[in-house]
Amino acid sequence: MLKRWMKATLLAVGLLSISAAPLLAQDAAKPVPAKKKAKPAKAATAQTEFQDTFNMDKAALLNKGSNTYMILEPGYKLTLAAGKDTLLITVLDETKVVDGVPTRIVEERETKSGKLAEVSRNYFAFDKATGDLYYFGEDVDMYDAKGNITNHEGSWLSGVNRAKFGLMIPGKPKVGDRYQQEVAPGAAMDRAEVVSITEKVKVPAGTFKDCLKTRESSSLEKGVEEKLFAPGVGLLKDGGFKLAKIEKPAVKLPDPVARTFQAAFPKAEILKVDAEEENGVTVYDFEFKDGALEKETDITADGTMLEFTIVVRVKEVPAPALKAVRAAAKGAKIGRIERVEISYETKDGKAVKLGKPVTHYAVEIIKGGKTSEIVVAPDGTMVEPAGLDAKN
Repeated sequence: MLKRWMKATLLAVGLLSISAAPLLAQDAAKPVPAKKKAKPAKAATAQTEFQDTFNMDKAALLNKGSNTYMILEPGYKLTLAAGKDTLLITVLDETKVVDGVPTRIVEERETKSGKLAEVSRNYFAFDKATGDLYYFGEDVDMYDAKGNITNHEGSWLSGVNRAKFGLMIPGKPKVGDRYQQEVAPGAAMDRAEVVSITEKVKVPAGTFKDCLKTRESSSLEKGVEEKLFAPGVGLLKDGGFKLAKIEKPAVKLPDPVARTFQAAFPKAEILKVDAEEENGVTVYDFEFKDGALEKETDITADGTMLEFTIVVRVKEVPAPALKAVRAAAKGAKIGRIERVEISYETKDGKAVKLGKPVTHYAVEIIKGGKTSEIVVAPDGTMVEPAGLDAKN
């Protein structure tokens, strides 16, 4: 699907962290009173130091939602592979109170040559105001070749034995940020430094741009490891593991949305549905086939159809619009063309009906291995100019 000219996608990423130091299990934790309004986590100023304290309000932390590099939505799964070894990361529909905070449980199951080697239950919560993702520990089961649990090496919990939560991923990372992911003295002291936020990464699951690259280490052991995270996806690379498969939970449609779609397209085959947030309005973005035609539509949670999109051929584009596209393309190849008919716009948490429907043509152009999009009105007025360096 082409980049939509009027949308902001509400997506994000999964993640993982596997530490390598023993600790004890959890005691019951008491709720922590609210503190002053959270501020984004910042790196220590000295290059030899890692930030290990974080000024935020525990009471304001959430265990469901998303930010740029993580997804805490139950049912979201990432499968990474390294030869015959696999790592399955699943956001569970379970929570656990750790250090007074109801955290989301993210399970990691690692196999070696087809046999289960490790299962960890990691505890996360994030600050909606800053996007910072905090790590509250993990419970680990290690297995032998016969499938027996041998130990719980790597387990630690914030609030137990002087351990405290760390910062897993900043909401808005900057190159040079340095922070502790684990703060469990003598047991788990993983830390990370942001190396890049513009990496282009190719893995079996696809090619991803603007990826976050971190360099991780520990004050308890030697060695440095790099990890890569993709916006809207999550972990791409961890050591030899590379992302091979992404599984998103099925979107449950509110009754008004389902009724509107069924009434408008009774014989359609739904290919994909995403829930997005647009100016304070939840919007369901459908991709579907209606007979032989590829179509899209956006419907708000109350059943209002905002816009309708259909893939068209070059000869179906009005002459003034096509002339403007060819002039702007400057010799580039014309690819997919979508006709977008807009009846409503979102504003201040509401769907506002336009005085009259608006039609635009979104045209993909390809040149030198790069693609971009031009959006024009039927009369040739440019709505969104080309930018051939916009995406690869």
